[in-house]
Amino acid sequence: MRTTANIAAVGGYGFRDYAGAAKVAKNIVLFAAAPFIGLAYAAAFPFVAVGMLAWYGVRAARRRAGAA
Repeated sequence: MRTTANIAAVGGYGFRDYAGAAKVAKNIVLFAAAPFIGLAYAAAFPFVAVGMLAWYGVRAARRRAGAA
């Protein structure tokens, strides 16, 4: 008796969907890291806001000094 489907024809018995597994692993890592990323944004926000206010203040002072 001759079989028409051998191991080479069906792709072997090993795991072949590495791209799908990588996507799942990436999603799990991002899900676990999301609270820490959010905490970093919340901790950095006051410093970014003060820097932005200082930047706009210096820019306005330069314009006022140049116009006078």
